[in-house]
Amino acid sequence: DRFNIMKIRKTISLDFDGFYPEGVTLPDYSGLYFVYKGTPAEKGECYINELLYIGQAENIRDRVSTNHEHYEDWKQKLSRGEKLYYSVCSVEKRNLDMAEAACIYKAQPPVNNHCKESYNYDPVRIISSGPVEYLPSNFDVE
Repeated sequence: DRFNIMKIRKTISLDFDGFYPEGVTLPDYSGLYFVYKGTPAEKGECYINELLYIGQAENIRDRVSTNHEHYEDWKQKLSRGEKLYYSVCSVEKRNLDMAEAACIYKAQPPVNNHCKESYNYDPVRIISSGPVEYLPSNFDVE
């Protein structure tokens, strides 16, 4: 409806790059990272089975590693034959908190424990493109 359109004052576009298997060097820009469990397929492809976690970083390469505080939580979710995969997108530092909160609130990943019950930022429209699973390509959160 018309009232809803007036509330959305900010749009954030997320252009995803992925799916990177665990162990591959990730980009070093600021942005969001989505952690998935998946099954390897032919020719370096994969089947994505579940979104586990959404995070943000000023430098994704430095943040996402075996030293991540949730790394063991991610690994515990894997079944036999599954691996961790990452999809990442560049986000300006000033939009990181809002974009991360909106995506977590919408997607409800099991390992995240914040931003799932409520969204505490200004209304936002998220438009995503590229390789991402378990996130609508276009949604509003308010």
